[in-house]
Amino acid sequence: MQKPIMLRTIAGLALGALLAGSAQFFYSTYAPATALAQQSEELSPTDPELLIGAERLSEAFRSAAKKLRGSVVTITSSVEIAAREGRGEGLNIAPGMAPEALLEELLKQQRGGQGAEPLQRDDRPGRKVQTGIGSGVIVSADGYVLTNNHVVSNADELNVELSNGRAYKAKLIGADDKSDVAVLKIDAEGLMPAVLGDSSRVEVGDWVIAVGSPFGLSQTVTAGIISATNRQTGILRGASGYEDFLQTDAAINPGNSGGPLVNLRGEVIGINTAINSRTGTSAGVGFAIPANMAARIMEDLRTEGRVVRGFIGAQLDDVTAENASKLNLPEGVMRGVVIQVVLPDGPAAKGKLEAGDVVTAINGRPVINLLQMRNQVALTRPGSTLEMKLYRGGKLMSLNVEVGEQTPEELGRLAGEVPIESLGMIAATMNPQWAARANVDESTKGAIIIGIQEGRAAALGLRPGDIITEVNGEPILSAPELAEQLPSEGNLSLTIRRGNREGTISTFVE
Repeated sequence: MQKPIMLRTIAGLALGALLAGSAQFFYSTYAPATALAQQSEELSPTDPELLIGAERLSEAFRSAAKKLRGSVVTITSSVEIAAREGRGEGLNIAPGMAPEALLEELLKQQRGGQGAEPLQRDDRPGRKVQTGIGSGVIVSADGYVLTNNHVVSNADELNVELSNGRAYKAKLIGADDKSDVAVLKIDAEGLMPAVLGDSSRVEVGDWVIAVGSPFGLSQTVTAGIISATNRQTGILRGASGYEDFLQTDAAINPGNSGGPLVNLRGEVIGINTAINSRTGTSAGVGFAIPANMAARIMEDLRTEGRVVRGFIGAQLDDVTAENASKLNLPEGVMRGVVIQVVLPDGPAAKGKLEAGDVVTAINGRPVINLLQMRNQVALTRPGSTLEMKLYRGGKLMSLNVEVGEQTPEELGRLAGEVPIESLGMIAATMNPQWAARANVDESTKGAIIIGIQEGRAAALGLRPGDIITEVNGEPILSAPELAEQLPSEGNLSLTIRRGNREGTISTFVE
């Protein structure tokens, strides 16, 4: 039976991973003596011109590695083990416990998981257990370090080790789980910052090197090429994450997370983040956050303490072979993004965008799919103008849209989110995006539950992702309609769809 492919982030697991069990190493080359002799004759010193091209390429790799190695750091994260209040008990940690189990136990106990009393922090010194190893890259001489959010999340203490062996405690300046970018600061001066390159110029086939600490082996350099650009994997918070990965076949392994992907000029063009593998180790399919995206988010985290994202107030969908003919697109136009819903008084509405418009380019850059367009809008500064090329009724036209700021309130308005206070929950109107998240047909109508608070909904066993299709036998087409049809008293019957199942929940409202 074939093992499933795992798409996973690549921060190193606990240091115990290097010690638990017996490590096995094998020599990677075998050649008979006759083959070695033949090779020696073919590459004899009398034919140095045969090696000139290879030596020049080798020199380029050597130069890029030297330029970056002083800027790459190893990041270790630790979690404090605090005693349970009133009992003085520690965690259920056994010698040689696998790192995954160790981290799960730490997090479960700290969150007060199943059958466990919540851990209470106190002033007594707590023991710290190292739970992760990752990488980072120095971006300023005064100690700012760029890395992944998943390298530093849930840590009580972070330590940064430089290439010369000096180690510092690090302060978390900010982190963004939607893009998996984080920024640290160490108290050091005169450091060697890396140069961030222009990732928009990266092309498939470009040579790159990855530098980091795979399996805790600091300052490891591997090489490969760019295999693809504009990759979306769904690993970052599913549909709510912002992904535009560079794909590479350079060897990336656990511990490489947060380290740089570098071109032959020695410029950082990506931050290594995840791998696609059946084994959890490199299979030649690695992913890196483009440097332009990482730099933009890092700037916000340093200056604002949060990420400021652009917003146009429109729901989007991809152009497909199925809907292209319905959209009256010219023959050969098979890529773009359909404007499905325009938020009243939002930036798109003010820019004269309409439902049914098909956007094919923004600021001269072709629009491939809705995730790419969503990323481009989100990375645009509020107040900036986007020039959109689009088809409306089969005719090509151009419109300018001034970008607004993405806020929870605006996102809620766009999603049609409605607080249902009488039930203690938040619902949204079903659309193709919500349908994809709920894994149901995009034509499904109703109101999807997107948040549960304390109250009647929780008591009734309702969950986020449940779709309410009827109230007391009457069909529901939207979240506002759900709010209007809920009775203030008397019998309440809700028809619920959960995945492929449908059922009814009944109660009495007083």
